Amino acid sequence: MTGRTEDREVATADVDVTTLQRSWNRVGNDGSGVACFRGQAAELATAARHNGQPRVAELAMMIEVMCDPVAEGEESVTREFASIIGNYLDALDQVQSGYAEGGAASPQEHLSHGEVFLLADQRQTDAQDIRRQLAHFGYQVTTVADHDALLKEMQRAIPLAVVIDHDHAAGGVALDDIPPPLRQAGGENLPIVMISSRGDMATRLQAARAGIQVYLVKPLSPHDLIDQLEQFAPATAPEPLNILLVEDSRTQAMYFSDILERAGMQVYVEADPLQVLNALEDRAIDLILMDMYMPNCNGHELARVVRQVPRYASIPIVFLSSETKVERQLDAMSRGGDDFLTKPIEAEHLIRSVTIRAERARTLRSLMVTDNLTGLLNHTRIKEELENEVSRSQRRGGQLAFIMLDIDRFKSINDTHGHPVGDMVIRSLARLLQQRLRRSDAIGRYGGEEFAIIMPDASSEQAASILDGIRRSFASLSHDGAGEPFSVTFSAGVAGFPALTTADALTAAADAALYRAKHQGRNRIIEA
Repeated sequence: MTGRTEDREVATADVDVTTLQRSWNRVGNDGSGVACFRGQAAELATAARHNGQPRVAELAMMIEVMCDPVAEGEESVTREFASIIGNYLDALDQVQSGYAEGGAASPQEHLSHGEVFLLADQRQTDAQDIRRQLAHFGYQVTTVADHDALLKEMQRAIPLAVVIDHDHAAGGVALDDIPPPLRQAGGENLPIVMISSRGDMATRLQAARAGIQVYLVKPLSPHDLIDQLEQFAPATAPEPLNILLVEDSRTQAMYFSDILERAGMQVYVEADPLQVLNALEDRAIDLILMDMYMPNCNGHELARVVRQVPRYASIPIVFLSSETKVERQLDAMSRGGDDFLTKPIEAEHLIRSVTIRAERARTLRSLMVTDNLTGLLNHTRIKEELENEVSRSQRRGGQLAFIMLDIDRFKSINDTHGHPVGDMVIRSLARLLQQRLRRSDAIGRYGGEEFAIIMPDASSEQAASILDGIRRSFASLSHDGAGEPFSVTFSAGVAGFPALTTADALTAAADAALYRAKHQGRNRIIEA
């Protein structure tokens, strides 16, 4: 056996973005040349993975996936298809030229979420569907035809997980003999997922005894597989606690900042208490640590001012002072403070006091501001975040894009397939948005099947381009409605700052653009 599927056999030739563009220019309206173009995209993806270029690999693989239906004769070369390929080729060119590597939004902002080795028969529809669905969620998929090829790939890289279609790729290897060589090559904790048409207890028990962590029975919902893969993904390091230190003494500020930053926190120092509200608007603060006695404004007064702003009411305030009288400490806390630390304070005591209160506040705030179904920001919080981002953009002279997004014909999904399936569709879109947008973008569930997205430092044109790529990916997903696969689309309206200068104006304009998108046939993005 060669040990490689067709998409891996061409990896020796020299293909770059320019070569790929020329190949695309030779594709005819009747689909002639698409198979060659797809093969070159696969070749570029393979070479990029070997060269440590994950963004190039992901974009090239998406081109390959998009070409599958056309190359197999299932779809034709339409104007929309040509536009999709053109967008991905442009994004590839931007990546290789180093365009948009900074904070601005760009089609290549999302990174791959890990490489998955798929042992399956490339010719089978099941394998093609798995590759296509995983690619939409940012996973790189390397398909191999037999166990020898799989072990060879393990020498190149350790994957996030190995997925084995045991029906089509057993190759005479007993189920018990599959995990040992893989674990020897990839480590004892290498996740192995088995897909099979057999769901009997004896086979499941055999797989469990062999050390296979996940056993999925066909017909397979790709979302079930993605749920499992997400459990194996490396945990994202939590963001450091953000502490606002209000201290007019430069020496004291340096001392306390150094202690907390050595403990892994991010400390923002504000010497002027009259600027605290502006400092709170600039970033999400987990705790305010303030001196009790400062010129122009003491700690009592400043705490009262902070508590006057509803969205800051839950931020813990910890006073720092040399005050030792318990009565005065309690009086200070009754006016808006949460704790009182007496100077001089030991470093360990300061770190523990701040950490405990800040982490608890962050956890409670997360529960208060997130949507239970999706984990996204809830309606109230996303509106507050838009107000904050508009204020920041006004002060900094930056730009901002706001998107209103709605799943098309969602009521018919609930009516036809039931509310649990409708919830699955909502979660799928939420997951896709989280994976394909930047960490700095705010995503909220506005209500029902409607979402809102805030993209700082992005123009409405950039936002529309990125959302259009996500729209195409979402439309390509297959959802399982009790054994009846179906696809779903969404529409969106985009508005931008500084063309519109208030949160209300942005919301109204984005909502109106969304309405026009629905009225013009759905499944489209329209800019206000």
